[in-house]
This record gives sequence, C-alpha cells and structure tokens, in this order.
Amino acid sequence: MYNYFPAKEDLFLDRSKGVVEVETVSPRVGLMDGYAQFMTVIQESPALRSRMWAIGQEVLADLEQTLREETGGAEDGMTAALIAGQINWLHGTALAAIGQRMVAGGKPSEVSRDVLLLLGEMEELLNEKVLNYAVRGAG
Repeated sequence: MYNYFPAKEDLFLDRSKGVVEVETVSPRVGLMDGYAQFMTVIQESPALRSRMWAIGQEVLADLEQTLREETGGAEDGMTAALIAGQINWLHGTALAAIGQRMVAGGKPSEVSRDVLLLLGEMEELLNEKVLNYAVRGAG
C-alpha cells in the first residue's frame, strides 16, 4: 500500500496537486453532509493536522508560482509572494470557518451563506492592488 502513497496520512488526505483552483460551492471545501466527522478525525490526529499544514504550505508555494507565471513577475520580486500570502489567508480563514461551523452542527447551505458574508468582510480589508492583481481578461 505504501508503494503508492508517500505517507500513511496521504491515505486519508488527498494530495495537494490541483488545489489552486476557484469554485463557488464545493464539497472540496467541506460544504457537504459528513464533513464534521471528517474534520473531527483530522482534529484528533496530530499526524493528520501536520499533513494538513504541509498541504497548505504546498498550496501557498504553488499559488505563488502560478501568480509569477500569470504576471510574468520576476523571480526576485516579492509582489507575487505577498499576494499569494493574502489569498492564502483568505482561503485558510474561510476553510477554518467552514470546518468550525460544520463540526458545530451547521448545515451546508447555512454555513455557505455565513462564509460568503465572512468573505465579503474579508474583501473589505483588502486594497485595490490585491483585489486587481493578476486579473484575467474576459476573453
């Protein structure tokens, strides 16, 4: 079995490749029945919590690289890293809120509405440089 997975934690958690994507509502972010049980297992396991942190770091690095590629940013420039950090903060905060609310017994539709409001509040904290960085054209 371990010939196919680098660590036993990967049997429980998907690998991070392909995490840099945008979806509106998705089971991938925990908006589904049964997610509370999944998160409880993770919260009770130091190894799984550690793997979740490692996946988050991989996602942050992949996001920074994607932003550099999309903008043609210089390898030594800090803007892509700073913007990736801001996006990572938004993502992490939203996922943590989803996890907490679902473990507390929230329903996916209710949690989704709550987190959309949270994202609106978070957006108000960001300046125009962050909000308009690496925006793709309509065509």
